[in-house]
Amino acid sequence: MKASRDAMSGAMRVHVITIALLLAGSFMAGVPVVSVQTALAERWHDLSPKQRYESLQNYWHHEQLPREHQREIEQRYERWRSMSPDERARIRQNYERFKQLPPQERERFQRRYDKWRQQGEAPPPGKTPP
Repeated sequence: MKASRDAMSGAMRVHVITIALLLAGSFMAGVPVVSVQTALAERWHDLSPKQRYESLQNYWHHEQLPREHQREIEQRYERWRSMSPDERARIRQNYERFKQLPPQERERFQRRYDKWRQQGEAPPPGKTPP
């Protein structure tokens, strides 16, 4: 249950960040804010009350983060958006497999992954850490 809540919160966080980036980009590009607001209002209207609440919670949480951390999140999101649909599907599939692992195996994997990350090496494309 917590994993699905965390996944949903992450999805909503990305949605809220997307909205914020869209507004900021539109403002800087000179796009009339009214047209952007209309599009966002329609997307907001499509959300359930629970999704709206979670979106606002994520937005408020994001706004409380140090600016550097906000930038890191936004950069990760942009990196995600720049990936091909096949690459995103592969990552989603790997994450689903990870979630299916028994808790001890997930913890073991996480420890190994953290150790690998501390070494500061970039993973080879399509490879998981040892």
